[in-house]
Amino acid sequence: MSLIFLVGCASHSDAMTRLDYNEVTLGTPIDEVTRRLGEPYAIHDRGHGIEEYEYIERVSMNNELVYENHYFLRVVNGQVVEKRTKEETRPPYDQLWQTDPNYPSYP
Repeated sequence: MSLIFLVGCASHSDAMTRLDYNEVTLGTPIDEVTRRLGEPYAIHDRGHGIEEYEYIERVSMNNELVYENHYFLRVVNGQVVEKRTKEETRPPYDQLWQTDPNYPSYP
């Protein structure tokens, strides 16, 4: 039983998914989010006691990055008060002619 639990936790520590994002409700303590989903990609200080936690989900096909989902959780007093997402795709010319030097490629 504990082995299954450990495997389940390991899969969430890599990145937040859309399903994970949808399960985070307003008012959730950010400590609970980081315990379940791991540390964010970045924490942005927005001033006036507001922090924004950024998680990134990278979607690839044939070892090439296709797009990224950025999930933002706005946090005040240790609780999620707002959520938003942003999808970033590579420009079409970049996908056709250049490989992404920052994305791992496999032989």
